[in-house]
Amino acid sequence: MLYEKLNPEMRHMVDVYAQRLADVPWRQCSDALAEAARPFNDQFSEEEAHLAARGFVTAVIERIGTQPVAELDQALLYRLSLDPEHRQLAQSWLDDHPELGAAVEQEMGPS
Repeated sequence: MLYEKLNPEMRHMVDVYAQRLADVPWRQCSDALAEAARPFNDQFSEEEAHLAARGFVTAVIERIGTQPVAELDQALLYRLSLDPEHRQLAQSWLDDHPELGAAVEQEMGPS
């Protein structure tokens, strides 16, 4: 688990977000995580900030608990994760919903 590799300060931040977001809709979860990741842009290069944001998303998903993907917003978050299992769950859901998967591929590019 990525969470176990984080420093205590980041673990605390992940725990706070995981607790806050555990029972909210995936769209709201996605918006909150995007907002939380913004400061990474000030601290890191663009590439490092992108990786840090993906790591943050991964750790929060781990703390919330990996769940079967049930909607597009969840699939999009899982697709950002660094965890191959999360990405596979997202891809499987998108494969089962080709009308949405095609729109996502056009908008975001391949995972």
